[in-house]
Amino acid sequence: MDTKRILVVDDDPDMLFLVAHGIKSLGPNYQVSTAASASAALEQVNKQRFDLIVTDYMMPEMTGLDLVPQVRQISPQTQFVMITAHHDTNRIRDVVGNLNIGGFVGKPFILPELLEVIQEVASQTEPSTSPDEPQLLSRDKIVELLDDLRRQTGARNVLLINTAGAAAHVSGANDPDKMGQLAAFVSSNFQAMADLASLFDEGETSFKSSYFEGNRYNIYAYNLNGSFFLGVVFGADVKPGSVWFYTKQVVGTLSKLLPAPGEIPPSRPNRDTLAKDFDDLLGNGRSNGI
Repeated sequence: MDTKRILVVDDDPDMLFLVAHGIKSLGPNYQVSTAASASAALEQVNKQRFDLIVTDYMMPEMTGLDLVPQVRQISPQTQFVMITAHHDTNRIRDVVGNLNIGGFVGKPFILPELLEVIQEVASQTEPSTSPDEPQLLSRDKIVELLDDLRRQTGARNVLLINTAGAAAHVSGANDPDKMGQLAAFVSSNFQAMADLASLFDEGETSFKSSYFEGNRYNIYAYNLNGSFFLGVVFGADVKPGSVWFYTKQVVGTLSKLLPAPGEIPPSRPNRDTLAKDFDDLLGNGRSNGI
């Protein structure tokens, strides 16, 4: 019997309880977790794989539709069932066809109707990875390495960032808006470095790290393998040398746990806007790339 790991996301605690316990009633092979917001859901997705996410559409800060592409950056195989108001269902279905959402259920609904859709979508997912298999062990090890690096350096945040400019994992206090701006800035910065490297006929990104200085916070960024970057946010009172030292200690192990390198996409976010966001993030300090 295949185990199905399902995450239920809803800011309404009563609805969260109803849906989660309804799914549990389907049988012991349905392992159910809950999250009261999309950002809380992303934290859980960074820690383990889910076969299916059942999410409400309309939530504060981040909607269910906003959640889908962010999860797919971390776990491309995860399927979704979206719960919407009846008058929104058809409109949303038309708009997001390219997101490949497994099912839609309109409110108000009866629980058996929702459970039928969940069972149908869950049956189409691949079997969950066993906790003893390398894929899950690698993800757990990555999270452990980033948390250790944050503690060793005294950093405010340590981010693992992909070339799409999304934070695959954030260790430390997580303001989704600020972390999103920072992830996009670091990714864009290294993509610009790839362009700069071409001026020297290097044919590849020869720049491994960058340092940005602000009034309150500094950022040390490291190119792990061309597909993932590290961003370490630390206070102005922390010695940059210690951050450099501990980061260098972890990059070799971390790189081996990440997917194989891919080409850096030609498109990238607007650097002028990102630079302003970066200065705002660091307390309106001047940013310097080294």
